[in-house]
Amino acid sequence: MTPKTYLSQYAAAERRIQYLEERKEHWRRRAMRITPQYGPSSGHSSGPNDPISMAVEKVCEVEAEIIAEIDKAVDLRREVKAAIDAVLDPIQREVLERRYIGLQSLERIAVEMNYSYAHVLRLHGWALQQVPIPEEDAMSC
Repeated sequence: MTPKTYLSQYAAAERRIQYLEERKEHWRRRAMRITPQYGPSSGHSSGPNDPISMAVEKVCEVEAEIIAEIDKAVDLRREVKAAIDAVLDPIQREVLERRYIGLQSLERIAVEMNYSYAHVLRLHGWALQQVPIPEEDAMSC
């Protein structure tokens, strides 16, 4: 695993959480649109095939997934932060932190740090060379 791939794990976890949040919202909206039908002529009961119950169940399932993914993301963030903190140069460390923890583009980092884009690319490359990768990840290549 390359240092860039290793550090990018946190961003991937954040994207997964965002996706799950969108799925939860989809099921929540779907549950809100379903109109319950009451009375003997409706032919529906509030049993396991009830559309409202199914939608609510999906929302609960996705919420549980989100909680599990957040736990993973917190652990990944901690690992990535520790790897970034091992970089000695504070400017290079800041570039990595903004990129892999703050999830900023290199263009945005260049603007905010008042450096040229080319210089930020160099800083990023130099910093990546210093990032330690844990042994179990390094051996899984």
